[in-house]
Amino acid sequence: MADKLNQIAETPEQYPKLLKPKLDVVFKLLFGDKRNIHLLINFLKSVLDLPEEEYDSVVIEDPHLKRETLDDKLGIIDVRVTTKNAKTIHIEIQVLEFPNMADRATYYNTKLFSTQLKSGSHYDQLRKTISVVITDFNIIINSNNYHHVFQLRDKETGILFTDLIEIHTLELSRLPEHTDNTKKYEWLRFIRAEKEDEFMVIAKDDPFIREAYVELRRLSSDEQARRLAEDREKALRDEYARNKHAYNKGITEGRAEGRAEGKTEGISQMARKLREAGDIPVEEIARLSGLTVSDIENL
Repeated sequence: MADKLNQIAETPEQYPKLLKPKLDVVFKLLFGDKRNIHLLINFLKSVLDLPEEEYDSVVIEDPHLKRETLDDKLGIIDVRVTTKNAKTIHIEIQVLEFPNMADRATYYNTKLFSTQLKSGSHYDQLRKTISVVITDFNIIINSNNYHHVFQLRDKETGILFTDLIEIHTLELSRLPEHTDNTKKYEWLRFIRAEKEDEFMVIAKDDPFIREAYVELRRLSSDEQARRLAEDREKALRDEYARNKHAYNKGITEGRAEGRAEGKTEGISQMARKLREAGDIPVEEIARLSGLTVSDIENL
């Protein structure tokens, strides 16, 4: 593997531009492939506080959330696995700012949690459900930390109610410039990276990240993978343009509405002052202001 890395470093111009691991389709191809399960496990170990034995048997599952009724919202997560003791871990990555991201993560987590039990099952059969939400934008306010862990705890005392539901947020946008000397930090740097030299530096000292880099290089040379990534990036650009247009339209309409309200209020104030003068007929005030006689009498 080190020889492959050296070969790439010596002749980078012979290789196509690397795909971005933070793009959801690329992330799935890289970490959701059963052949790369050891890379996924190494990443999860760097983020989660689970007993080592949980990783003895990790299975990649169908990413579609089960529908209980026809009206249920269809959910598709990026990577979903179960551990040796049937704990569920789901990973989602988002590069485009998504409204209500916290609500979305909570919905997916509780959906996975609530569909564990079948009719006649007992509550002691429930197993922990962990969500790992990776974003390229900030979703947690009033914090500079890039990693947060949320559980069900008492608001005042912090006493843990249950650890069966757990949500991790990993914000690539808040990664510090200087390393915090953790494996988690290095993995997130790899996921966030876009340039060849960034990948080379990150991959140099860690065998797992080095292998992930070589696998990413292989994916980047695959025509189908490149087409999927390009289509996804185009879809994200289109979505961003639509959102920006909707935002700008809302601002414009809001300003117009504000001007209209301001103009109406100004006319009302003028009519009120003429009315208070007491020597101008109501009909004349109506003619000057454009308001009705009834409107002026109600001022």
